[in-house]
Amino acid sequence: MKQVKSCFLIGLILLLCNGCASTATRGQPRGQASLTYLGNGICRQSNGLMWQVESTENLASGQEAREYVNNLSIGNYSDWRLPTKDEYYALCYIFELKRAGDCPIKLRGDYWVNDGDPQAGQWESYPLCGGSEFRYLKSKSGRVMAVRP
Repeated sequence: MKQVKSCFLIGLILLLCNGCASTATRGQPRGQASLTYLGNGICRQSNGLMWQVESTENLASGQEAREYVNNLSIGNYSDWRLPTKDEYYALCYIFELKRAGDCPIKLRGDYWVNDGDPQAGQWESYPLCGGSEFRYLKSKSGRVMAVRP
């Protein structure tokens, strides 16, 4: 009976691992997802988004984060905004894949995102069944790394 339970558990673990290794993680960039450094403090993602290279120090509120992007002008662009949670996820995933190219962005700590109301947090990666999985951890403050358009 003990051997049957062990075999069952091993089979269950293998089944779970095969399932999650073959399941795409939410919004994963595919193929040529990468970043290119344009100079002037801007990196361009292969989907056309442009990212601010230097993030701010921690800002305590969503209002401060909004004010920062509303007043930001980098590389003759003034239409900067807070990224969505999914856009921030895609950027984190590019770095996880080591496909950042020559872009000098340093992801560190929590960042403000905007999906209606600004919230701060970070995507944390952890190994699971032969690949990385991500989970979003909210926080009370964060940096701003603006995106456009």
